[in-house]
Amino acid sequence: MKSKEKTTPKNLWRQGITLTSLGWQLALPIVGGALLGYQLDQSSTNQTIYTFLFILFGIFIGYYNIYKVAELEWLRTIVAKRQSYPEDQSQ
Repeated sequence: MKSKEKTTPKNLWRQGITLTSLGWQLALPIVGGALLGYQLDQSSTNQTIYTFLFILFGIFIGYYNIYKVAELEWLRTIVAKRQSYPEDQSQ
């Protein structure tokens, strides 16, 4: 028998907030990297090297953040399944 995960308002809010924050967790490091790189390029003699490097760094950090959130949700799902079907521990 497959378990039906409990759909409580708390779980729905947590999932909704997690999904909503994914866009911000990807966009903010990229935009932040672009702004920081632009400021560094303005204060140095380089044309756009810092902007390019910090955008790449922001992309890496953004996708790493999404990976960590997905991993956390995956672990929460595993724990919820284990709690819904406790193994018979009688000996």
